[in-house]
Amino acid sequence: MMDVGKMATLNAVLAHGSFSAAAHALGLTQPAVSRQVSLLERRLGTQLVRRTQHGVHPTEAGMVLVGHTEAILDRLQLAEAQIADLVGLRTGRVRLGSFLTALIHLSSELSTRLQARHPELFHGQRQVIEDVLVDRAAALRGLAAGELDVVIVFEHAFEPAPAPQPDVEIIQLFDDPLCALLPATHPLAAAPAVTPGQLQHDTWIRAHQGSAARLTDHVLHRAGLHPAITHAGQGDEPVEAQAFVAAGHGITLAHRLNVLLDPTRITAVPLVGDAPIRHIQAAVLRDLHAPAARAAIAALHEIGQHRAAGT
Repeated sequence: MMDVGKMATLNAVLAHGSFSAAAHALGLTQPAVSRQVSLLERRLGTQLVRRTQHGVHPTEAGMVLVGHTEAILDRLQLAEAQIADLVGLRTGRVRLGSFLTALIHLSSELSTRLQARHPELFHGQRQVIEDVLVDRAAALRGLAAGELDVVIVFEHAFEPAPAPQPDVEIIQLFDDPLCALLPATHPLAAAPAVTPGQLQHDTWIRAHQGSAARLTDHVLHRAGLHPAITHAGQGDEPVEAQAFVAAGHGITLAHRLNVLLDPTRITAVPLVGDAPIRHIQAAVLRDLHAPAARAAIAALHEIGQHRAAGT
C-alpha cells in the first residue's frame, strides 16, 4: 500500500514547482523530499515527475496519482475535523441502554444535563441520546458487543447480581428506596411510612414472575405474612400491578423510580422495617474513551448525587 505521507510530499513538489520549494514548505531538507518521491516511484515502478529547466512537472502517471492524492488528503482533512468535533463535544451520540423507568425518568434528565453542559452537541436538534430498552443481562451483552455505549441497570440488595466481566466498569449512581403503593383512599395513604405488618389485611398485587414477584415474596417471607394475593403483570416493573392499585383492588410494592401512573389515584408511602432497596447503576467498558459517552457518565454521576441527596 502506498504511503500517504509520500503522496502528500509529491503533491507539494508539484504544487510548488521544485523540490527545494516543497522542502521549505514542508520543513524538510531537499534530499529528504527527493528521496520520498524516489521511493514512491520505486514502489509504483514508474516515473512520476520530470525535471526541466522550467521546474518539476508530473508525468501521466504522476497526474493520475495527484488526482487521487488530493481526494485522499481532502477526506483525511474532513476526518480530522470530524474527530476534532467529537473530541470537542460539538458532535457525538450515546447509545443508551436502560430499563423501563430509567428510560422514562433518567434518560430525559440525562439529555437535559448534557444539553446544559454541551449545547453544541444538540445543535440543529440533533439526536444525541439513542435509547434502547434492555434488562441487565441484555445491557451488559450490548456493551460487550459494542452495540451500546452506556447502560443504566439496577441490582436488588436482596438478590445481588453476578459480577460483571472484568472489562465492565460498574458505577454506583443512587439507591432507590422501596415503597408501598396504596390507593389514594387507603386509610394509611397519608402516613409518613408503613411497615409490611400494617398491610397484612390488604390484598397484595404480585407479579406472576420476575424480580418484582421475587421482591414481594422476599418482603412477605421476612415479615412472616400470608396476605391475600392477586397476580398482575410480570418482569421487573409490572405497570399492570399499579393499574390494579389505582382501581382500588389492593396494594403493591415498587421502588420510588417505578411509580408511573396517576399520582392522584396512587400514593407511594415509604416502606420501613427490613425493606430492601435496589441499587441504580451505570455501566461502561473500562477502556471506553468516546467523549460523548464519558460526558454522559459524568452527567449520570451528577444525577445520582442529586437523587441520593434528595434534591
